Amino acid sequence: MSDSSHAWIVAVPSVVSLAAYVLAWFLAVGWVISTRVKPIRSGARSGPRGLTILKTLCGTDEELEHNLRSFLAADHEPLQLVFGAADPFDPALLLVRRLAKEYPRREIAIVYGADPAIPNPKVALLEHLFRHARHDVILLSDSNVRLVPGEIARVLPLFDDPRVGMVYQPVVAGGERTVPAAVENLHYTEYATFFTIGCRLLAGQHTVNAKGQWVRRRALDDVDGFARVRDRGADDYELSRQVARAGWTLRAADVPVHVIQRDWSWSRLTARNLRHAGLRWRICPWAYPLELVFNPIPLALPLLATGRRDLALLAAAVIVAKVLMEVTAARLIRGVPLAARFVAVIPLKDLYIFGCWFVALFARTTVWRGRRYRFGDGGRIEPLDAPQPATAALTIRRAA
Repeated sequence: MSDSSHAWIVAVPSVVSLAAYVLAWFLAVGWVISTRVKPIRSGARSGPRGLTILKTLCGTDEELEHNLRSFLAADHEPLQLVFGAADPFDPALLLVRRLAKEYPRREIAIVYGADPAIPNPKVALLEHLFRHARHDVILLSDSNVRLVPGEIARVLPLFDDPRVGMVYQPVVAGGERTVPAAVENLHYTEYATFFTIGCRLLAGQHTVNAKGQWVRRRALDDVDGFARVRDRGADDYELSRQVARAGWTLRAADVPVHVIQRDWSWSRLTARNLRHAGLRWRICPWAYPLELVFNPIPLALPLLATGRRDLALLAAAVIVAKVLMEVTAARLIRGVPLAARFVAVIPLKDLYIFGCWFVALFARTTVWRGRRYRFGDGGRIEPLDAPQPATAALTIRRAA
C-alpha cells in the first residue's frame, strides 16, 4: 500500500464521524420542522386532566424567579404545584412563599425535609413531594426548567392512550452568558435532543431526561414509586426502564423542555460532565464508545499534522461543516440564534467533551450537592460521607 493510501486511512474516522453527525442533524431538523406544523390538541378526550408538578429546589439557581413564575402562571386547570427543598432555610423556599402570594388562586404546597439515608438526594426529596401529589399525571421538574406557552397542552393529551405510563421531552438549553455556559448549553442541546431523537428513530431506544419527565401515577405505583432508583445516579433513565419493564408504554413528546443556564464556571461544568459521563459509561458500556462517533472535529485535527495540503483541506471542511450544522440546528431547536461570539466555542466544546470522555473512563468518585460518591455498576452511587442529620418534614398547603 502506498504512502498516499496510508495517509488517507487517517481521514476515515473523521469522515465516518461527520457522516454520522449529518444523519443525526437531518433527524433533528426533520423533527423540529414536523413538530412546528402540528396543531395543539385542546385537552384530553375525557375532559380536563389534572396535573401535579413536583418541583425540586436546592438554592437559588440562575433565573429561578422567572422559571418559577412560568409554572405559577401556567394556563391549565386543574393544576397542583408542589415545591420542596431538603433544607427548611433554603432561599428557594423563601422565594416560592413570596411568589405564591401573587397567585392566590393557584393550588400550591410548599414542603421541606428529606431522608438523608437515601443515597440520591433528589430522589429523597421527590419521595417526600410525591406524598402530596393529588392528580393522575405527575411532572418531575428541576429548578432550571422554564415552561413555555402551550407546552402542557401538547404533552398531556399523550396520556389519552391508557397504555402510556411515561412521556419525556427532548431538552433544549439556552441563555448562556459565559463560555462554560455556552459549552454546557450547546452540548446539552446536542446530546439531549440530537441523540434522544436519533436513538428513538433509528434504534427504538428511549433516552429519558428528568428535565421533562411526565409519569402516570398508576405506573409509578406499579414500580414502587421511587424506591427502586434511590441508589441510582441517573434516576430519570432508570425510572423509565422500570416503568417500561412493568408493561407501560414510553412516549416521546413533540415539544422540547427548555433549560436556562447563564453564568457557569469551568469547575461546575467539569464536575457535571464528568459525573454524567461516568454514569453513562457504567450504565451502558457498549454504547458509550459510540459517543465518539458523533464528534468529528477532534477526529479531524490529526489530519492537520500530516503535512499534506489535501488532508488539511479535508480537516478544514469537516470542521466548517460541523460548525455550520450545529449553528443552524441550534437556531432551529432553541428558537434563538447563537450569539456570534459563541460560534468559535463549538470546536472548543467538542475538544472539551472529547477529553471528558476519556477522563470519565478512570473516574471512580464524584461530588454531588456537597457529598462525595463512589460510582458503582449499572449507574449506582454509594455515598462516601456520613449522612447529615434528618430534617423533620413539614408541609404548608394552600388550596385554591
